[in-house]
Amino acid sequence: MILAPEQRKAGAALFGLTLVVWLVMALWPVPEDEEEKKPTKKPWSERRDSIRLADSMRFVQWKADREAKYDSFFRADSIRHEQWKVERQAKWDSMRKADSLWRDSVGIPFIPRVKKDTILDLNHCDTAELQLIRGIGRYTASQIVQYRERLGGFYSPEQLKDEVFGKLSLDTLLYRFTADSTAVQRMDVNRASIDRLQRHPYIRYEQAKAIYTLRRKKVRLESIEDLRALPEMTEEDLRRAAPYLRFE
Repeated sequence: MILAPEQRKAGAALFGLTLVVWLVMALWPVPEDEEEKKPTKKPWSERRDSIRLADSMRFVQWKADREAKYDSFFRADSIRHEQWKVERQAKWDSMRKADSLWRDSVGIPFIPRVKKDTILDLNHCDTAELQLIRGIGRYTASQIVQYRERLGGFYSPEQLKDEVFGKLSLDTLLYRFTADSTAVQRMDVNRASIDRLQRHPYIRYEQAKAIYTLRRKKVRLESIEDLRALPEMTEEDLRRAAPYLRFE
């Protein structure tokens, strides 16, 4: 495309005018007040403080929201728990009423419980008497009697806390019992066999074997002090087993 002479002159004039304006703007000095108006970057200390302030405000808001959420959650859980207690009590009352009606219909007599001030001797009570105490059922009563037979009698109610009764939660019932220590059956250490010794709950097989070996060496054991020389018998083992041993 070929431009006319007039068009070339007009383009050259426009280019020259643009160049003059650019040179004037580039070389003209900027006033000081205009330089001060230019935005300047804040120092890092001020920006750091503003960031910390904003972060602290966000944390306070988050904490308040969390506490409000937890309060509403626990309030709802407390309401549900109270409702559950009311429903459970109503269910138990209905079950007790139905059980009482059933017992009356079939003629099952009501089993009275012993008075709060009644004390039972562990060495002279049977399973029926043990079941009269609230908290002891048929199974627990039979376990107590069987354990009494294995021991040879109780010398203290604290023996109900042995391992065999670890899951029966009888600690709160210990005040309901006493134990007649004169009814405890003792083994003659100088005549009992290894099998007889190890059948006792407080004597293990290795301890029974050690006692038997010591008896063969000394011919006759005089007292519980002779058993202190055995490494298999600790002081706790001797304390527990002493009421069930006699030396004749």
